[in-house]
Amino acid sequence: MTVDPTWVAAAAAITPGFETVGDPFQAAAGDFDGMGISCGALQWNIGMGSLQPMVLAVGRPVVLAAMPVHGARMWEACSGTVNRGLQIVRGWQSGATLKSSAKAELRALMGTPDMRAEQQKRIDAKAEVAMGLARDWSMARDGTEPTKRLFLWFFDIVTQNGGMKGITAQEVAGFIQVNRPDRVDDLVCDFLAGRKGSSGHVRDAKANASLWRDPAEGETLELLCMSYLRAGKSNPKWQHVVLNRKGSIAMGKGFVNGKLWEFGAHGL
Repeated sequence: MTVDPTWVAAAAAITPGFETVGDPFQAAAGDFDGMGISCGALQWNIGMGSLQPMVLAVGRPVVLAAMPVHGARMWEACSGTVNRGLQIVRGWQSGATLKSSAKAELRALMGTPDMRAEQQKRIDAKAEVAMGLARDWSMARDGTEPTKRLFLWFFDIVTQNGGMKGITAQEVAGFIQVNRPDRVDDLVCDFLAGRKGSSGHVRDAKANASLWRDPAEGETLELLCMSYLRAGKSNPKWQHVVLNRKGSIAMGKGFVNGKLWEFGAHGL
């Protein structure tokens, strides 16, 4: 199946946008999650072995040209074992923060035409998977083709969470009916409002509880409830974080990572 390129472009802006600053294709972050370095729109990394094939695909000359200081070591990091790669790239960091020279060169590499093309290949592949899941969901629900909103929601699921963990369209419909279509959004918002702590994610949750109460209906209500149910399958420590992300796509706006995101420009 072929996904509308404008839909893919929106997905590549929204999902990476939550995590990156500036051009998501040039993102470069340090060892904040134990993965060594995470680069590009979908945060491909050394620890999971997802960045190495991309570096090898563009070739050593491209790496050396974009990274005149660190390129030889980058090539070595991506040519050997994961442990060796982690050891090398952690040497470019202060704690879990990339030093400025290494970060600048990694951004330059990820922004080359060759690496942008490699990133786009992988984004397109994720988009195909997301569209397949969105189509299956929409057909199971009411026999219609998926909307852009549904596709974007599933793209975030595919890239960030893997899948639905057994949640079905019928389960979501039943959840809405049992909790009443005119009141179920209150259940979701009460959960967010009840989060404890002083972290930015908790502040986002409380802000979203106020923002999302009452306006959801139709597919936005369905997707908000899908967000709540899928978040419930996640680690309890991160359930409100998952819901902040997914709910923002469902509702077309929301607070994520301390910022109000509005997706009207993407048709949501």
